[in-house]
Amino acid sequence: MVSRSIPYEYFILSGIRADGPAVAQVSGRAVATSVFDAHGRRYHFAGVAKQDQAGRIDVLSLKPKEWIVLPNLIYEAA
Repeated sequence: MVSRSIPYEYFILSGIRADGPAVAQVSGRAVATSVFDAHGRRYHFAGVAKQDQAGRIDVLSLKPKEWIVLPNLIYEAA
């Protein structure tokens, strides 16, 4: 279920840089094994975020330590 009261922007990692080989392609875009954020914290690819029919990301399905890398990738804190 998509939350209308919790903006998905609260869960987005920004200023990231890819690290390691690509493990997949999503929407024609390479998916890195890991990424680093602007503070040097590392995250590992965990999957693709669920979306509703309107394309909104289901942030309620995220587990603790999981974050969104746009457009809809999930990375988990290492």
